[in-house]
Amino acid sequence: MSDRVVRLTELAALDEAIASSAERPVFVYKHSTVCPVSARAADHYHDFADGFPDGDASTPLFTQVMVIENRDLSNEIESRLGVRHESPQLLLLRDGKVAWHASHFSISEQSIRSALED
Repeated sequence: MSDRVVRLTELAALDEAIASSAERPVFVYKHSTVCPVSARAADHYHDFADGFPDGDASTPLFTQVMVIENRDLSNEIESRLGVRHESPQLLLLRDGKVAWHASHFSISEQSIRSALED
């Protein structure tokens, strides 16, 4: 796992991540430890996160939720952000709202880069 990716395990941490999307892009990656497609998507996500320079204020916040271990938090993300749960799933938040999302094989370094540039 990339050192840049923050694991969310509590509702307060989700609240903070959503709030910080007012100042910078926030990615929320929903990961399943039992899914090989999720493992592939995680590799793309973590590699993308590792490509950002340290200490840059414009660097997105990269977060991850383990959906099996943190089912209630995963469900809260679906409820609060209005995107039906899938895993793997990646959401890009801007100003507290979902600006882009992808799941399964649609999660690639190129798709993440494109979403961030839009």
